[in-house]
Amino acid sequence: MRVRGIGISVLVLLLPVIAGAQQRDSTRSEVREDLEQALEDLDPDNRESSSEQLIQLLQDMSANPVNVNQADLHTLMQVPGINLKTARAIIRYRRDVKPFEALQELTEVTGIGRVTYEKIHPYVTVGRGLELSRRLFTDRRYWTNGGRFQAFTRYQRDLQAARGYQVSPEEGGYLGGPAKYYQRMDYQSDHLSANLTQEKDAGEMLPGPTRFDHQSWHLALEDNGRLQTLVAGDYSLSFGQGLVLWNGGVFGKGSNVTGAANRSGRGIKPYTSAQETNYYRGAAMTYGGRFQLTGFYSSRRRTAGEISPDTTRFPTESGYHRTKRQQARRGNLRQRLYGGHIRVELPVGFIGATGYQTTFDRYIAASDQDYARYDFEGTSASTIGGDYTLLLGPAVAFGEAARSENGGWGVVSGLESPIGPDTEMALAYRNYQKEFQSILGEGFGEGSGTPKNEEGIYLGLQHTLDDKITLNAYFDQFRFPAARFRTHQPTKGYDWLGKAEMEIKPGLDAYLQVRGETKEDEYEVTDKLGRLRRELGNSRRSSIRGHIEYRVNDDVRLRSRAEWVRSRGAGEEIETGFLLYQDLRLVLGEKLTLDTRVTVFDTESYASRVYQFENDLLYVFASQPLFDRGQRMYLLVNYEPFSFLEFWAKVGITKYEDRQVIGSGLNEIQGDTRSEVGVQARIKF
Repeated sequence: MRVRGIGISVLVLLLPVIAGAQQRDSTRSEVREDLEQALEDLDPDNRESSSEQLIQLLQDMSANPVNVNQADLHTLMQVPGINLKTARAIIRYRRDVKPFEALQELTEVTGIGRVTYEKIHPYVTVGRGLELSRRLFTDRRYWTNGGRFQAFTRYQRDLQAARGYQVSPEEGGYLGGPAKYYQRMDYQSDHLSANLTQEKDAGEMLPGPTRFDHQSWHLALEDNGRLQTLVAGDYSLSFGQGLVLWNGGVFGKGSNVTGAANRSGRGIKPYTSAQETNYYRGAAMTYGGRFQLTGFYSSRRRTAGEISPDTTRFPTESGYHRTKRQQARRGNLRQRLYGGHIRVELPVGFIGATGYQTTFDRYIAASDQDYARYDFEGTSASTIGGDYTLLLGPAVAFGEAARSENGGWGVVSGLESPIGPDTEMALAYRNYQKEFQSILGEGFGEGSGTPKNEEGIYLGLQHTLDDKITLNAYFDQFRFPAARFRTHQPTKGYDWLGKAEMEIKPGLDAYLQVRGETKEDEYEVTDKLGRLRRELGNSRRSSIRGHIEYRVNDDVRLRSRAEWVRSRGAGEEIETGFLLYQDLRLVLGEKLTLDTRVTVFDTESYASRVYQFENDLLYVFASQPLFDRGQRMYLLVNYEPFSFLEFWAKVGITKYEDRQVIGSGLNEIQGDTRSEVGVQARIKF
């Protein structure tokens, strides 16, 4: 219980400074809360692959908010919480009534109530109205208008030595040290973007100060008349509903029950993330107005498991090159991609079409397991599709249909609509045939990753009782027509969520959330003759969470959470787990913010694990499964001594009560304690 005692002592020592705290702008806190909710809604078993780009999307949008007096329909739809209907209402208001002079005036727009306003206002600004004129491209001030430069450097490491650092590289150990380094230089103005990102993961080598394992760069022109975007270097592509092309992170099923299924394709975005696999390298351009054409070309090295000199598995997603074996196959596969997108703006919305061809310089072989029977194999793949987002009276209809080169089809279609003055509904149907091989897509569905082998129907409802209480619920039923991972036959399942959010009084908010999932899985039994036989049964997981947040004043926030989990695998016994934490944020003047939390958890095994999102260094993802029995405490300091200089530092400690070995394989740590530190600095002007 030593960690719990340390955490409580820290809280007690900090309380006397509460009275001296000064007011600070709350936008950053609101963005943090949006990030926490978004990351909690991600697929818990696939968070790492999507989280960093989602974090940067929200952080960058808050730093460069959308001007509601100037943005076009498509740009407004990129703001979380704004769909086609709301975007059209904003444009109609500023055109027919008056330009917005204050953000609060957004609540006068039809369809923007308290809930929507609270969701969107950290990401929008009123700017300078409609008076901004476009300068000639030859004017230097045109390219530097709104210019912002920032440079990051970051250091992180675990304090306990894992087994991989104690084993020699010749015996399969890690080649590099336990430190993780990251640095980034970025310049962005209203029309120009340039970036260099470099990273070395823990265990990877750093032979020289500039020889990072991962390096990403771009030079981009944005919003230059009819030349919407031109990128040279690294970029991401997100079109339609994601069935053909999508990378850059998505919001998952969660408490955003009416917006989860409908996506607004972001098109081409310059890439700045340290996530090493989810981007393209080459050139891409979007040109036009109401009729837009997009073209792209990419050629980059990927890493894949070796089968033979001319055959590999599909490229890996981890990005790790820590051992000699991983280093030997680094960049052993070249992938080329070319294609395009067409988008037409109609009086009632948008329609579009997307297509691509990708080739590999070695043959891609799928696994011989049943779940991989319909996976992609070969040296080339292509997918084409058409998408739409249309306003039909009070409802927004959206969807996409796509066909892969082998003849498989994928379809998603849905509707967002009010069904009363205080109730919003979302309904979506998806059908991704087992033969569908959209290897670069990420459609809405039960699991993260490429859309395949799934059919389902989703219903979400949001009801506002009054200005104080909001009710959210969804139900999603799905089936898998062919075997999926760890199964050998078709399966089905469903999941649901109910959430009640309450403003008890100004500064005191709470919510109660209940969530459950039932899914068919296989398990082995021994018959009377001693033979193993596979049976089909239901795996169930459910949770109840109570959460309360109290803002003592603008500078002090207390947050408490209790969560109970009940899990039963197919053919297994019921397990339970719980998590309890107390969180404190202090804003000590305009320059210093402290975040600290003490967590207690107790679960029977990994099956009944619990998750918590943590505040961390800027752009760092911090969410991990907690299981067995123990406590965790962290302290995060954010200090901004000058307007051009900002520091972060974090220390976290997890102590287990019932184990003396943490992790497994090369990540194994001897002992009952795991702790990590991180520091980061940013220069900006």
